[in-house]
Amino acid sequence: MMLLIVVSLFVAWLTYRWFRNTKSIDNFHNRYIFITGCDSGFGNMLAKRLDELGFNVFAGCLTQSGKEQLKRQTTDRVKVIPIDVSKTESIQKAFDTVKSLLPNDTGLWSIVNNAGIVGTIGPVQWLTREDYRSTFEINTLGIVETTRIFLPLVLKEKGRIVNITSMMGRIAAANSTYVVSKFAAEGYLDVLRRELYKRGVSVHILEPGFFRTSITDIETACKSVDGTFRKTSGEMQKYYGESYLNTIKDEIKDFLQRIVSPHTNLVVDAYVHALTSKYPKYRYIVGKDAKFTFRLLWNLPEWASDYILTRKVKIPQAEQDL
Repeated sequence: MMLLIVVSLFVAWLTYRWFRNTKSIDNFHNRYIFITGCDSGFGNMLAKRLDELGFNVFAGCLTQSGKEQLKRQTTDRVKVIPIDVSKTESIQKAFDTVKSLLPNDTGLWSIVNNAGIVGTIGPVQWLTREDYRSTFEINTLGIVETTRIFLPLVLKEKGRIVNITSMMGRIAAANSTYVVSKFAAEGYLDVLRRELYKRGVSVHILEPGFFRTSITDIETACKSVDGTFRKTSGEMQKYYGESYLNTIKDEIKDFLQRIVSPHTNLVVDAYVHALTSKYPKYRYIVGKDAKFTFRLLWNLPEWASDYILTRKVKIPQAEQDL
């Protein structure tokens, strides 16, 4: 009898949660959304999807080619805005442009902090302060500065701040510059959510696994690690050895070929739910690898996750010779 009651309550809870997740806001055509990183990838796909749904979109692009392509592929509901999230003056200029294009007494329903890069790839001993700084400027400080500058417009609408980080903001299973920037972004967004908790603005995080975008391009990743190795000193290169470099590149190829998902629509679907649901989630874990493999790893004791993640780690040539 007790088991039946527990099962019934669990089914009722699942049904309620499903029903709650289907409830959507209305008046899409009267809402304005600003997105960074729309040249390609998830930002580009999201701008197109929101255009189809009838939203008014300010699509932030870094490159001229990205701007021109997106203009050709969308309606006049999408206004393409130049922005480089690594530069405060560029973000401020984008803010001024967006504000001038908004109707009187209207703010933004949401800012979507989507821009991001994979960063410099290589072991920590090869990486410099500048390698971390260049990644932080976009993946972390880009979110911080864009949010700071655009926040008054979101407060005006009592809207939402939607952000993409990564599963690598939970478990250190990728290159150091990327992981550290994503961990920092997660911390900032947790603080932001609590500061805005009573002010009518909600904060939401997407934590995807590995999907097929420019960030997971195998050739680009291998070129990056090769370039990182070549800029180290001759002594460092001798210490690690060419075989170490080649092993890393082989591991990158094998890992990305096995794990990268082509189903990028799942990330866009999560974005859309965060923007349109009456009851959006605080966090969206997206992708089978994120939901199962990496989620399991971050919940294991450190000794267990360390063992699993370092089974195939190669040591430098000089240390093998000792």
